[in-house]
Order: sequence, then structure tokens, then C-alpha cells
Amino acid sequence: MSFVRRAFRSVFRRWARSILVIIVLCFIFALLISIPPSIVASRKTTQQTIDLLTANAKEINATVGLVATQINCKLPETTIFSSENDNKTMVVQPLMNVTQYTNNITSMPHVKSVFPVYEVEVNVSGFVFEVCGLPLDDASLFTVGSLLLPSNVVEGRNLELGDMGVVVLQRQVADFFEAEVGGVVGFLGGEFRVVGVEGFTAFNRTVVYVGLGDVWLLSGNVGNVTSVRVVVDDVANVEEVVSELSVGFSELSVSFSAGLVYSVLDVRSSTETQLELAQVSLSEIEGMGFVELGVVLVVACFLVLFVMLYTVRERTCEIGVLRALGASGWSVLGQFVFEGVFLCFVAGVFGLAVGGVGVSFFAGLLLPSPVVGGVGFLSLDGVVMGEVSSQVVSVGLTLDFVLFGLGIVVLLGVVGSLYPAWRASRIKPVEAMRYD
Repeated sequence: MSFVRRAFRSVFRRWARSILVIIVLCFIFALLISIPPSIVASRKTTQQTIDLLTANAKEINATVGLVATQINCKLPETTIFSSENDNKTMVVQPLMNVTQYTNNITSMPHVKSVFPVYEVEVNVSGFVFEVCGLPLDDASLFTVGSLLLPSNVVEGRNLELGDMGVVVLQRQVADFFEAEVGGVVGFLGGEFRVVGVEGFTAFNRTVVYVGLGDVWLLSGNVGNVTSVRVVVDDVANVEEVVSELSVGFSELSVSFSAGLVYSVLDVRSSTETQLELAQVSLSEIEGMGFVELGVVLVVACFLVLFVMLYTVRERTCEIGVLRALGASGWSVLGQFVFEGVFLCFVAGVFGLAVGGVGVSFFAGLLLPSPVVGGVGFLSLDGVVMGEVSSQVVSVGLTLDFVLFGLGIVVLLGVVGSLYPAWRASRIKPVEAMRYD
């Protein structure tokens, strides 16, 4: 291994040049080592943004989308004179025949479910509340139409499929009746067992929830309801269904949450735009990163090649002496390859140190920042969307990247010095001794 000792002596004998080469290579390798983890970190950040936006879209469809896809159909209210109330005018809600409307509406395109609802106002000793009769025999009420059910049951349980003779009271009604879960309350001429109490809600209606069959039985209006709730398969089809209902059932008053529908559609559009921006941003980062990685590799390789070629030219006489003293071509080749590898390895170690400290800085310097999409949320009165922005990525070096960097450094040392070493090994002693 005499060529190794000669290589070490040569490097340290020309220490000024060696230090200069190491410093230059150090920063080149720092850039080289910073690019791959920066690409990985940017990919991870972008994927987090994509996952967050996707989850946000699913949440909107799962909650607010259910509200936006509901259409309320009922006959227009009428006014009558009440002889029982000093001939004052009263507003009356006409009843609808379930069979006449639900069957026809259910067969319409994009209609997912139809739920008949019976709502009647009850006055008990001056306390007025609303009785809401729901079709508890329809299993889809508890999935597709779940928003019609009590939304915040704080005591007991909610209504269940097949319930009869039971009621869920809103807190104010429960307080008026002084009722608790398991107790009995009476209204509409019948008695109901309390199974749950609804706490505060966004609308905070003074209402009790019972089965539609119970209301029919007590009111005597079997087969009639005050309104029909239509659930559309997708918020994008709500306006189309509303238009068909208005044409096909012109006698009905059709209403829906137009603002909420448009808001959901805006959120969808904005989410899709943000997803596209995130994907484009990631593609740009990866493309630019691989280009820069290639450029740095080529620059480092040519720098090693130039330095070693200059070294061979400068030490031609020395090479001739070595060959004249019996050094083989392989020994000379190994000496110069080892010199190149040693310089690159030392520069790589320092480059790792510099890159480890400033990898985030180099990432921001070399690569565009990934797009981070703000997550919007939807309220009943509008939409608040997060903004699309760029984010400086925090990048760290792991053992995998350290080993990768050192491997690349050694490979560059071999590739960059191989040709100059081969040239040195091919120099004839007689010609080299004449070289000045």
C-alpha cells in the first residue's frame, strides 16, 4: 500500500491547494446533500396538504352537504278567520297527502330519499311548543335524513327505528313539564314516555320529536303531512331537482338553502384548485430538484477532474521518477485515484456538517417553497376559506441521507480522478524525465 502513503504525503505537502479544493468541494457537497432531503420534505409537506384538503372536502360532504342537499316542499300557508279567537286572522298550514307526493317525488332523477314530516303547534296552559312527527319506520331516516332527528341529546337516548309512544323533548319543554328520562308527558290527547332530552342547538327550537304514526293516530290525519323533505344525491344537483319540483308540482312551495348550496360548491371548486396547485408545486419542486442535483453532480465531477488533471501535469517529472524506480502503472493509478477520493471524502465530511446545519436554508435557496392550502370551514351563514400560501419547509438529515451523501462523494472522487490517474499511469519514464 505504498501508493496510499505517497498519496497522503502529496496531499499534505500541497496543503494550501488541498484546503482550497476541500473548501470549494465542501460547499458543492453541502448543496448536493441538501437537495434530496429537501425534495422528500417538500413531498411530505405537499402530501399533508393534499390529505388535509381531501379530509376537509369529505367533512363538508358528510355534514354541511347533508343540510345543503335537503329541499323542503309544502303547500303555501293560508289565512282564515277564527270564530273561536274573536274572529282574528289565523295562519294555517294545509296538509299534503303522503301517497300523492312522496311516490312521485321519489321517482324523480337525483332524488335520494323523501321523508314526510308532520309539524303541529301545541298550546298547553299558555306554553306553546311544536310537535315534530318523523317517519321512524324508515331506516334511511337514521342515515340519509339524520339531520331531521334531534341533534344534541344530552340525556337519555335519541329516537330509534320502530319507536312508538316515545318522545324526545327539547330542554325548555322538559323543564315546563318537569319531565325526566323515563317519565311520561301528555299532549295531543295522548301520553308519551320520555326517552331523551335535547340540549342547546343552533336553532334552539321549542320542539318535541315523536313518531309520525303517533301523530297520525292522535290527530286523525292519517296519510297527511305538513311538509315533505327531499334529499338530493349531490349538492350539485339541488338546483336541477328544485326546478323539476317547481314545474312538476307547481302548487307546492319549494325552498332550499341556496346560499349554503353555492357555498358548498365554492368550497369544492376552491379545494380542487388548491389540490391542483399543490400537485403542480410538487412537480415543479421535484423537476427543479433533479435538474439541480444533476448540475451539482456534473460540476463536482468536472472540478475533481480538472484538479487531478492539473496535478498530473504538474507532477509529470515525479511520476517519471516513480516509474523509473520501478513503480507499476497500477500503483501510480491507485495513488492518484486515492488522492481524489481522499480529497472528496474530507470535503464530503465537512459538507455534511455544513449541510446538516444549513439544510433548511439551502432548501429555501435552491427549491421553490411547496404550496400549503388553508383548510376552509363552512358555517350556516357562509364560508370561510383558508388561503393558499407557500411554506418554508423544515428539512433534516437522516442516517440514510448521510450514507447516501458519503457514497456519492466517494463515487465522484473515483469518477473524477480515474481519467487523470489513467493518464498518469500511461506516462513513460523517459518522456516524463524530459518534461519541464
